[in-house]
Amino acid sequence: MAILDIFKRKKSVSEANTVLGQLQLGNQVLYGTANPNSPTSSQLLYVTTSSSTVAGRTVDISLLTRNSTIMGCVGVKARALAQLPISVMYKTDDGTFVDALKSDLVGNRDKAKAKQIISLLQNPNNFQSQYEFWYQWAMWSDIAGETFTLWWRKDQADANQTPIEMYNLDSTLISVILTPMRYPSYRLSTPSYGFSKDQPIAAHQVMHIKEMAWQGSSGFNKGILATELVALDQDIDLYANFVMQNGAKPSGIFTTDQVIPDAKYKEIAARLKEAWTAMTGSRAVDQSKPGQGMLLDQGMKYLPVSMLTLQDADAEKLKTQTMKRICGLFGVPPAMLGIQDQKYNNTQTMLDEFYKTTMYPLIVSIEQKLKQHLLKGYPNLTVRMDTKDFLKGDALAQMNFVTAGVGGGIMTPNEAREYLNIEKIASGDELIAKSTPQAALPGSSPQDTGGGGGNQKNKMNLGKT
Repeated sequence: MAILDIFKRKKSVSEANTVLGQLQLGNQVLYGTANPNSPTSSQLLYVTTSSSTVAGRTVDISLLTRNSTIMGCVGVKARALAQLPISVMYKTDDGTFVDALKSDLVGNRDKAKAKQIISLLQNPNNFQSQYEFWYQWAMWSDIAGETFTLWWRKDQADANQTPIEMYNLDSTLISVILTPMRYPSYRLSTPSYGFSKDQPIAAHQVMHIKEMAWQGSSGFNKGILATELVALDQDIDLYANFVMQNGAKPSGIFTTDQVIPDAKYKEIAARLKEAWTAMTGSRAVDQSKPGQGMLLDQGMKYLPVSMLTLQDADAEKLKTQTMKRICGLFGVPPAMLGIQDQKYNNTQTMLDEFYKTTMYPLIVSIEQKLKQHLLKGYPNLTVRMDTKDFLKGDALAQMNFVTAGVGGGIMTPNEAREYLNIEKIASGDELIAKSTPQAALPGSSPQDTGGGGGNQKNKMNLGKT
């Protein structure tokens, strides 16, 4: 029998699809060990997108959307992404990229596909503009940690068709599992866009992008993983509102050094209460007598109690520190939200770092996913979100850039004019012979704007002497 055992079929091993055993990391953990055909539980699904602090504060997506610091960071990134122009580029044989719709190097097949993709990306659906779609997409990416874009095709079963519409699905209502074929399958907890909650959505119908990818099928939610930090920021706001609402009233204490019998104390207290009410809260008080007062006896004095402020509890510094840490979590410079004083001479440097370290990696992720889903079978085509406007700088910086490019024989005059968004000229398509590099325009160097920390030329001259 031992020989025949080798011909027996091995038992199938069910593969767990959980993430570190933590519920708050993503919706897909609902299907960790459950039957893939089991219905989705909407209640459990929302539990997986929330967490609690040690103090008992619950942090979920609803709280994230009510936090001013988080929504400020999300808004900065969403506006930066949504304004980008989108084009389809063609990679030529020498490795350079040209516009697939304009270049004569692109074949008819590739050009036709590029037109379809551009039409889709510039007109996502019937109720959203390109700006609105990507703004919403960026909000889901930062708040939920992952986005689900639904491709709507004329034939939903044909993965090779170019979609005619695209929609952002509610990331809190979707669960992800990996099929035995290692393809993702998406399940809804409630019907959406014509899809039933009992029918999985195929991999080619959804573009799933993880902001912080983990295990290939889930994404970290930065806001919920930083539960303590977000809850602290929110609780400071609640504390400030409580102080301002309940503390901004005239208040004080009546004191005396004399010993007052109990019966006499009650009489005095009742009389003071009546007089205080008449002076501060009664409509019958005579408004024509400014500076009204109370006559105190028994050696009694009035000791005013100052309103509790945020400075008294040192909460102002704690609030600022918390907001800065949240900005760091989302990769947004605090100065962009007006949290701290910012010098205007290094604003461009701050923006450059924001675009390079925060926005550019996100854009690369989007471009790669769009190519993976929309351009299969078209290896030379790629979707490009134009980021050159991010790094152009001010008008003087742009002029210096194109002047150096044209004078160095790198750019043609028309390429420089296109960079500056001005009309081309008839004789501007030829490179100009390299000439002596021109000096930067006056008033545009870091030393002139204060960004270089002083006049470097003077420092050099001092060093020589």
